[in-house]
Amino acid sequence: MYHLIDNTYQLMPANERGHYPIAPLGVELGIWKGLYQNAELPWLRWWDAQGNLLLTGYECADIEREKAEVERQKRLIITEKLRSLSTEQLNALGIDPAMLD
Repeated sequence: MYHLIDNTYQLMPANERGHYPIAPLGVELGIWKGLYQNAELPWLRWWDAQGNLLLTGYECADIEREKAEVERQKRLIITEKLRSLSTEQLNALGIDPAMLD
């Protein structure tokens, strides 16, 4: 990787992680080996200044989908447990039994 200094491109040394810091942006650029877009290859990736891999938009979306699915499963479990209660028990909890239909 090269850095433009005084109208001349100068070769940059890698840091201890083998990444190339871009200080004004607070990021590092480096090679990451792993599976991305169904291909197991070395990929050019970004890290933060502390060396934490920054996720791609696809990776962030996958995480959000997983979180949403976990929440959906929790709601289903809670709803099923509430349905097992009697009308009197639901009323005592302040829950309208019709809301569970």
